[in-house]
Amino acid sequence: MINFTKQPLTINPAYNDSIIEYSSTLTGVTYSNIYVGTNVFKTYPIGGIFTYNLKPIVSVLINENQFKDSILPDFTAAYVYEDNTLNYNLQPVIRVYNNSTYEETIPSWQFIKSVEQLIGYREKSEVEKSIRVLLPTNNKTDYFLPYFEGYPTDFAIYGIPEGATYYFRNITTISQSPTFTGETFGTQRVYLSDGGKNEYASNFLGLSTTENLVELWVNGSFNSNITIKRNNSRSGVYLKWFNNSGSYSYWLFDPVYTETIQTKTLDDLNGGWDNLQNVSATSRIAGKSASKTLKVSTRYTSQEKEYITSILTSPMVEMYVSDKPFNKTDINKFIGVTINDGSTTNTNKSTNNKMDLTITLPAIYTQTL
Repeated sequence: MINFTKQPLTINPAYNDSIIEYSSTLTGVTYSNIYVGTNVFKTYPIGGIFTYNLKPIVSVLINENQFKDSILPDFTAAYVYEDNTLNYNLQPVIRVYNNSTYEETIPSWQFIKSVEQLIGYREKSEVEKSIRVLLPTNNKTDYFLPYFEGYPTDFAIYGIPEGATYYFRNITTISQSPTFTGETFGTQRVYLSDGGKNEYASNFLGLSTTENLVELWVNGSFNSNITIKRNNSRSGVYLKWFNNSGSYSYWLFDPVYTETIQTKTLDDLNGGWDNLQNVSATSRIAGKSASKTLKVSTRYTSQEKEYITSILTSPMVEMYVSDKPFNKTDINKFIGVTINDGSTTNTNKSTNNKMDLTITLPAIYTQTL
């Protein structure tokens, strides 16, 4: 029999260490193989204990799409979409060998595409919830979501079982969403806007223009609170990024920004081997390279801090190509950008913290020799 002395939790962040320790009742054990698909990972015992870190395996398997979002919401079709690129069920075959035979076990561990920090994690990990909203939280019950009217926005829910029913109850406006049914176990993306239309056009959640306390109910039982802060439509620089909680975040930065174009000469080509009266120049350039950056800024409250600051460490940031609201999203509306410099300072009770970002836009194409 294979016995685990250390193993992951029921649900685990994919980008933190997930170390397993196990031993076997076989006598004379020599090594252990961990089979994941067609891949084999070998480990040897120390004092009869096998140790292996699953993080390198999981972080590759869970990220085949390289953080890219493939869902294009369309409110004429649905408000809720399944997205199982945000979670992974690891079921490795673990075998322990001696010189003549082996024994095996096939455990099952769930991972979400998230990362956690030491501060606050132990307290949070003590609260086990099989269904959770993929937004920042201290207790896996209370969540916060800013919503910018007229721009595509969604939040994700992980763990709703196949066949389970769920709905949302807006306590602020005393309204309730339609009831949905989980088609497969995994992650559901709930859209508040597809860019062209907002949820309130059909009273999906009945959001007021202030903060809304929205409850998630699953199979007739309360699960979570989501405080949704709806911001009125305006122009600005709209960014989307993959957040620490394992889903996508959105924020509308100020409409006033600084644009900088930088160029560099690739090479000088010396020439003009003729009499001066026959030439107009003695050198030419091979071409130029060019790049464009935007410096943007925004203000945020202490309540919004954890939501927005995850952009500073995000592996994937995109910018909405339109700086005006109510443009229905399509595959060309978001373009990948890079956060070169980002900084923010805040106090724990401030309602007017500031963030500044320098964004490098996609490369500028130039003519070269």
